[in-house]
Amino acid sequence: MNGGASRLLSILLLLQSRGHLTARQLAEELEVSVRTIYRDVESLHATGMPLYGEAGHEDGYRLMDGFRTRLTGMTSREAGQDARG
Repeated sequence: MNGGASRLLSILLLLQSRGHLTARQLAEELEVSVRTIYRDVESLHATGMPLYGEAGHEDGYRLMDGFRTRLTGMTSREAGQDARG
């Protein structure tokens, strides 16, 4: 998977697990610029992801209440190990 697609999935998983993050927090976590996060969020919006943003320095992004992906953030290898105990 290319870096951009991987990063988009990472954004979804981070928001799913943490609930609410600012663009700066996402950028620091993913080691990219805030502008890259803005572009990635625009891409996610274009695909119809229920991702909401609030303007302002302290505001940020969140997924629509109740939205959950079926993604776990684990690789297939990790998932297999987890299933075996």
